[in-house]
Amino acid sequence: MIALVALGACRPEAAEDPQGLTLTETARAECQAGGGSVGRGGLMEREICFTPTPDAGKSCSRASECSGHCLAETRTCSTLEPNLGCFDFLDDKGQVQGICVD
Repeated sequence: MIALVALGACRPEAAEDPQGLTLTETARAECQAGGGSVGRGGLMEREICFTPTPDAGKSCSRASECSGHCLAETRTCSTLEPNLGCFDFLDDKGQVQGICVD
């Protein structure tokens, strides 16, 4: 009887995610503690920590003016990092560059 009670108290470790599609509890906690939010993104729809940029929405004319990307369409600093998908940004010379990020 004691053995059954002892075994009942044991919990298996959380199953590992061999493809890395889910953040660990530690990574989730660190993300949220740093002001980020966990969401899914990319082609594999993996969990990602999206963090707000300190200069979100600020006007920009080149990459060095933003902590994230200087978005070419709006000429404003991106609101979150990472930016996923395909988009145009302004490089350090203010030239439009296209990129696709997964």
